[in-house]
Amino acid sequence: MTTESTVGDALKISELLKALPSEINEEAAPRDPLADLIVRLSTRAVPVSSLARMWSLGSMQAKIAMAYLAYAVRGKFMDETERQKLLNETNLTAALKLLGTMGYLRGAIMKVGQMLASLPKVLPKEFAEVLGCLHFEAPPMHYAMIREVFIDELGQEPEEVFASFERQAFAAASLGQVHRARLKTGEQVAVKIQYPNMQRMIASDMHNLRTLVAPMRFHKDWAYLMDHIADAEEMLRQEADYGREAAFMERARQVFSDEARIVAPGCYRNFSSSRVLTMDYLEGIHLQEFMRQNPPPERRNHFGELISMAMIRLSYHARSYYADPHPGNFLLMADGRLGFLDFGCYRELSEEEWQMRNDGEKAVIFTHDQKLLDKVIAYGCLHDSTAEMKKEWVDLVQRTVAWQGEPALRDEPFDFSDEEWFQRGVDIMVETGKQRQSRYAPAYNWINRSIIGHRTLMYRLQCRFNFRRVYMENNPNVSAFAR
Repeated sequence: MTTESTVGDALKISELLKALPSEINEEAAPRDPLADLIVRLSTRAVPVSSLARMWSLGSMQAKIAMAYLAYAVRGKFMDETERQKLLNETNLTAALKLLGTMGYLRGAIMKVGQMLASLPKVLPKEFAEVLGCLHFEAPPMHYAMIREVFIDELGQEPEEVFASFERQAFAAASLGQVHRARLKTGEQVAVKIQYPNMQRMIASDMHNLRTLVAPMRFHKDWAYLMDHIADAEEMLRQEADYGREAAFMERARQVFSDEARIVAPGCYRNFSSSRVLTMDYLEGIHLQEFMRQNPPPERRNHFGELISMAMIRLSYHARSYYADPHPGNFLLMADGRLGFLDFGCYRELSEEEWQMRNDGEKAVIFTHDQKLLDKVIAYGCLHDSTAEMKKEWVDLVQRTVAWQGEPALRDEPFDFSDEEWFQRGVDIMVETGKQRQSRYAPAYNWINRSIIGHRTLMYRLQCRFNFRRVYMENNPNVSAFAR
């Protein structure tokens, strides 16, 4: 490593240390900032109470606000080139403050950071790049804290259960971290262990969210907003249940049983519980590392097809939407197979929701039946007809479904790297946020998150392939839709 890169890394680490919440950054700058950073984050107990977590968020917001205030003042005395450089530096500083606080708080707060990182072109690139670490490179918790969870759940030390167990986690994210281990029968496994007090952290974060939106309680759509918050809390609680995830993982293995190119890890139930999940260890690289290798278009297209195939099959065969399609949940394997890693966040649809969802797909992709589409839109927005809705909102929903369905309409290779196409989707998302509508069925939060997450992955892969063909070949309802 060169002196210049060493100095650069040290400066970045120093900046990250400054970005951490004050409660874990009380000492002077250490001689070894990287080692000290790891120790501080791994050994510090995550705050559980609503007040402590709100305080950390408030401290972060104040620091970010001051950073942009300083930019606004200093920028007035600079030319355009210097001002842009200062803005980039300010964005990086703000992103590091977000990373420090979200990585410290974990839980629902960190899930928000992951979602922000999955939206290129919505936030400055500095935010997307820094917050991308939250997908699978969050600072792990100290082994002693994780060991307590393991003993509570399985009644033994990890070293007693396994023939070997690596104390250092090789991956960490919002709800837990993953360690390599080997069973006494010889199989190499990955052991996902949930952070302590996760259910309490989720409850505290949702309590704080309800407090923040309390001033809106006299708004006409208040009841719908509360439904969305309750639904999000229930989804988070379900995602924190590793027994539920294990069941869906086994279901996914059945869905992919005839497709050797897609691999879902097997689960070892005897070494798993509601907070510990032991599964096959898969070798591969994540999307960021894959793209750094400058892979040829054929390789990018190949994995784009496999990711699309996996999500389409899960949707139709499990009648569920996989709602967490971010780069950390897929492995691109050297032999061309796709590893599908995490199955915690999925939304099952009721019979009525499933029927309406299929009617919408039929209207957009097959029959172009505007009356049927209007019926689906009204149902999704909790109205009897679109005539009861604001015209601007109806138009926006129609543009949303048209953009989402566009790749499946063309019987030719679709260019997911098309900047104009992707920017239209970003603009629609931004406009949707500005509308501040909450009168719609909560299930559509997860449907949209699934579709937008997939489109974003395809954009990041810069792939180009016939999505309609993949869709038709893996959708068992095609013949019924075409009628």
